[in-house]
Amino acid sequence: MNLGTRAILYTARKWKKTLLLFCLLLSITTLVLSGLAISDAQEEQAEELRGTTGTSFTVSRNTATGGWGNGGNGSYSTQEYLTSDMMEKIVAVDGIEGYNASIRTILCLSDVNGQWLEQLEPTGHSMVDCQFYSYSCINSEYHSLFLSGALEMCDGEMLDISFDNGIIISKEIADKHGLKVGDIIQAVNDPFSNDKTKELKIVGLFEVVADKTDERNNYNEASYYDYANNAFVSETTMKALLENYEDVGYASADFFVNDPEQLEGIIQQVQKITSINWNNFIITANDEVYERVSSSISDTGTLITTLIVVITVVSMVLIILILSMSIRSRKKEMGILLAVGIEKPAVILQYTIETLLIAVAAFPLAYLSSKQVAGMLGTLFGKTAENVIVTTQHFTLVATLGTILLIAAVLISCIPAMRLKPKEILSQME
Repeated sequence: MNLGTRAILYTARKWKKTLLLFCLLLSITTLVLSGLAISDAQEEQAEELRGTTGTSFTVSRNTATGGWGNGGNGSYSTQEYLTSDMMEKIVAVDGIEGYNASIRTILCLSDVNGQWLEQLEPTGHSMVDCQFYSYSCINSEYHSLFLSGALEMCDGEMLDISFDNGIIISKEIADKHGLKVGDIIQAVNDPFSNDKTKELKIVGLFEVVADKTDERNNYNEASYYDYANNAFVSETTMKALLENYEDVGYASADFFVNDPEQLEGIIQQVQKITSINWNNFIITANDEVYERVSSSISDTGTLITTLIVVITVVSMVLIILILSMSIRSRKKEMGILLAVGIEKPAVILQYTIETLLIAVAAFPLAYLSSKQVAGMLGTLFGKTAENVIVTTQHFTLVATLGTILLIAAVLISCIPAMRLKPKEILSQME
């Protein structure tokens, strides 16, 4: 009788031991496969995060430098402003996707019939209630309120400097006055002066998400209504509305970075632009959201990795103990096999085949069960079931490493018995 046949017959005859080892291998492999799938899902989430958190840096005037002068309209700051040329040089640095700089003012908005639009929560003062905090945008996509996640577009499109008659308002304000994307409203900076009234087309609507329990932002519920009363126009539109606008530059600008992990290096490259006097400007990294969320993901990944290692180590110890007890109970069989001339390597090979036969049944079933278990466990770590997928690559890796570890476990379990001679083994039998 060859060793393969002996291995099959033994696993069938000792079905209780076979079942015990099968259940153990099934459970262990299912958990390890699930852990690997969750870990990969976390890594994918981290990669997605790198491009979606809106990581940026702000270049602003250094208020500690410069001074004040006197002119016909009173005192004015002699501090240097950011110019379009400076911003173009900064955005040319590799890794910077775009930028935005804003002029902030108050615009009074009305419908085409001249009826003033009211803020979301009017105060009762008609001329105050029609005033909306308005930002000019070189590119509204890179405005800090959109980058931070405080505001999200829900309809229409963003605007840039090419728009000369477009405006973005909140969905709440639009709903309150029966407006939609494509409608025309009027805007004026000061209705009591000779400022120009300009007709603007609503090109987009935003929702305020700053009050949501979302890790992307740090805003509180009290800011909701203020944000809803904001409006965004292009730089071209703002200059047309501000009759006395003097283009001296910008107090600050936001620059969007493709990869948050490169933020520090990009800032260092920006500071090497010699044509900009960096004594007059400050660079502030806006990566708090990314750092907080990525740190959470990293901690989760570390926890999952630790659990996989612990499960593997504990499992190996249990398997070695089970196999050692099994081999110890088979001393008579082992002694007879050795006595009739069967070599020790052949005996060890038989034990190895017995264990691998159980693994051949347990591993594929674990692959199927882990597809369900991984999804359920994934939700505990903040991932939905559909994002946690056990792949054939996971199975191949676990099956290969599992086979190697099982062989090692058999060899370790056989060491005490294999050190003895057949006569010694038989003499120790009860």
